[in-house]
Amino acid sequence: MNPIHIAYIKGRPGPHPMHRKFAELVNAEFHFVDFKMRWQDKNKSILYRVISWLVCAITFPSKKKYNIFLVDNLHFMPVLMKKLRFINRKQKIVAHMGSHTLYFMYAHKFSKLTELAHKWALKNYDALICEGEMAEMLVNKILGNKSPKLYTIINGIPSEHFPKEEKKILPNNKNILFIGHVPDKGRIWYKGLDLMISAFVKAKAKDSSLTFTIVGECDEFFISELSKNYSKKILASIYFEEETPDLKKYLNNASLYLHCARGEAYGLTILIAMSYGLPTLISEWTGAKEIVEQIDKKFITPLDSELIAEKILWYFKLTQEEKQTFSLKFKNIIQNYTEEKALSNFKERFSQIEKDFGF
Repeated sequence: MNPIHIAYIKGRPGPHPMHRKFAELVNAEFHFVDFKMRWQDKNKSILYRVISWLVCAITFPSKKKYNIFLVDNLHFMPVLMKKLRFINRKQKIVAHMGSHTLYFMYAHKFSKLTELAHKWALKNYDALICEGEMAEMLVNKILGNKSPKLYTIINGIPSEHFPKEEKKILPNNKNILFIGHVPDKGRIWYKGLDLMISAFVKAKAKDSSLTFTIVGECDEFFISELSKNYSKKILASIYFEEETPDLKKYLNNASLYLHCARGEAYGLTILIAMSYGLPTLISEWTGAKEIVEQIDKKFITPLDSELIAEKILWYFKLTQEEKQTFSLKFKNIIQNYTEEKALSNFKERFSQIEKDFGF
C-alpha cells in the first residue's frame, strides 16, 4: 500500500496541545492556514481575509501530494481548495471541531452573514471529527441530513495531572473554583464567567461562607465593572489569581469546581479538576457533560444563574460523607479519559476515516 500523506492546517498562534498531539499521531505535516497572507493574529479587513483564503488555496505547498487535509477548526481556505478544484475529488478535507464555533452557530452568536458562511463551509467538508457527543449533536442540529460523515472522539489529560493521593473535602471549606483564560469580553461570555459570578452572588446571599476563586488571565475592564455592580463584601469573597501551570494548590483548596460555559467543546480544566477528585458542576452546554452525567445529572445545569445558584447550595448542603463519595466517583471516572486513551481513540477513528475514503 502507498503511504497516506496528511496535511495539518492550523490557525494561529497554534493548535491546542492535545490537537497538536492528535495531528502528530497520524504523522501530519503542519501548515498555517494563512501561510501566504497572514491575518489570523492581525487586525485585517474582511476583504484582506477573503483574498488570503484564495491566495493560500491557490499556492498551498505540494497540495497534490496529500490524501487528507486535516483542519483544526472550521476554516474557509480548504473549502475553497476543494470547490475551486485546486485539489481533486479523491483528496479529502476533514475538520476537527473542538472549539466553541458550533455552539456559536447554533446560538446565532455570529452575524447572519457570518453564520450562513460558516454553515456553507461546514457542510462542504468531506468529514467532521467531533470532539465529544455535544459537538456531534450540534452538527446534526445545524445541518440535519446535509451533514458530512461524522466521527466522534473523546479527550483526555496527561498522567501527570493524576495525583496519587485521595482528595479530602475539608468540612468547613466552601471555596468554589473556576480555571479559565478569559482575557476579553468574548471569552468571558463563552466561558460563562459572567453567569457564574451572578450565580455565586445569588448563592452567597443565602450562604455567606461561600468564596469563589478564579484562576487565569482575566479582562481588567470586566473586573473593574464588578465593583460597580456588587458590594465590597461580595467582592471580598471573589479571588482573581494569575494564570499558572501549577494548579495543585488551588485544586486542593476547593470543594467544588464550577464551569458553566456557553459551548465549551470539552474543557480540559474540567478533566483536571475531576482527576483531583473535585466534584464538578457544569452547564448543559459544556462538552464534558458526557462524563459528568455518568456520575449524577444533578451536577449538570441549564444556563440560568438562579438554577446554578440552587445547585451550588444543594451541593454544600450535602453531608461530608456524601461529598467525599462524589469526590471518589469523579476521580475514578476520569481514569477513562487519559491522554493515552484519547490518543488511542483518535487513532482508531482516523483509521476508520482512511478506510471509509478508500485510502
